[in-house]
Amino acid sequence: MTASWWASGSPFAALLSVTAVAIFLTACVFIAARRPGLALIFFFFLFAFAWRLVSVLYIDLSGPLFSDQLVRDIGPGTAALPMAVSQGLVVIALLFSFRRKRVRQRVGVDTLGLASRLPPGRFSLSDLAFWLVTLFVAALCMELLVSGPIPLFAGLERFDYTRLHGGPLHARLLEWGPMLTFQLGVFFAVPLLHEKSADRRFGVLFGSLILYLFLAGHRFSSFYAYTSFFVMPIGVIMVVQEARSPSQGGMLSGKILRWLAVAGTALSVLTAAAVVYSYIVVRGEGGELLAKLTQRILVQQGEMWWMTYERVFLQDDWSGRFAAYKLFVDPFDPSRNSTMQLLMELALPLQRAHYIIAQGSAYTGGWPEVFFELGGPVGGFALVALSAILFSEFMFLMTRCIVQERFATCFFLTPILFALSIMIVSGMVNSLIQITFLVKVVSAVVVYVTEDKWRSSVLFSRPSIGSEDKAFS
Repeated sequence: MTASWWASGSPFAALLSVTAVAIFLTACVFIAARRPGLALIFFFFLFAFAWRLVSVLYIDLSGPLFSDQLVRDIGPGTAALPMAVSQGLVVIALLFSFRRKRVRQRVGVDTLGLASRLPPGRFSLSDLAFWLVTLFVAALCMELLVSGPIPLFAGLERFDYTRLHGGPLHARLLEWGPMLTFQLGVFFAVPLLHEKSADRRFGVLFGSLILYLFLAGHRFSSFYAYTSFFVMPIGVIMVVQEARSPSQGGMLSGKILRWLAVAGTALSVLTAAAVVYSYIVVRGEGGELLAKLTQRILVQQGEMWWMTYERVFLQDDWSGRFAAYKLFVDPFDPSRNSTMQLLMELALPLQRAHYIIAQGSAYTGGWPEVFFELGGPVGGFALVALSAILFSEFMFLMTRCIVQERFATCFFLTPILFALSIMIVSGMVNSLIQITFLVKVVSAVVVYVTEDKWRSSVLFSRPSIGSEDKAFS
């Protein structure tokens, strides 16, 4: 297929792009207004989707415009249309998996957690988790103080600090951080299932990690990822409480949303300060701040998708066999996201792409680009739909495990959650074929079965009071 009217920037092409984006954003607003718990569970994905879609629309409407990273003009076109359809497929799958009737039947009244049925005086897992994470955070802060300059005060870029001064605990936090904050969110939110107050100790630990990241030179991307995983379990509680009792669920949702509004305001101020400080003080780009932010916010988020759109939809220039080979067999750096390596190799001169990758950097994007590079303009939508179904059903499984307080299973499912989340946001598919991922899946299945048997023995091995009376009558 060659470039046609829908790549020319015509008024009708612009109308298509605007309409597609408006429909998707309206759906996001509807979910946030009518099902705020669901919006919290999927905030990580919906926010990323909306941001990229707005960026692609900007390119469609403003093009041709210059991309600093690609060193070429991109746009105009209707790239927002297939992007919006792809994201819409994910939203449809999520709404279907979490339809109200199914939530009420599968995670409603009949699936109460184990903690409420255990006699008092037993071992407290939340206490153990709190003290373990407290020790980790304390050791992390000590490492920051003794390992070198504090990036915030030294004007040091976070990548340079990690490479030159970061210790082993800092490296583990960058590797496990979102998974750790998800666990903190679980322990923070689960007491709400039993009409108790949230365990604020874990909220304090989460705040301590955010403050550490701020001191270590991090800004929006880290704050966004850590916060998104922390609020996922809170959203689960809101969804389930609404299914059990709409009136009580509504009151709980209102209370939680007020908490989150206050916390979100503080986090937004911290994020803005970190971004401005990074660009003006650390990078010394105060004179070009507006231009840099425009590229970062409105161009870089959508530029890689626009390149895939141009190749696959306008030029019919794609090869699923070549893409699969570079993704799964011969990536430039097998230890990292091979999707972005493939896209950068296709978009840039090969030598420049490999230089950037070797420096530890990567451009933004990857999903749904990877599926259209594999399946073309038609098969790509089928692959997107399959990934959406897999992801939405996994999230429903995770929701059930949180509600039933299967803490061991949640712990072993968390790495899988992280891998699938990164796949949906950045298109990282090579991690799903690694032997380590298979080990994680098998381990989670074994733990689920083992925990299920233990729960059954605890819940049903003791005779009820009525049966004891009959035995002595």
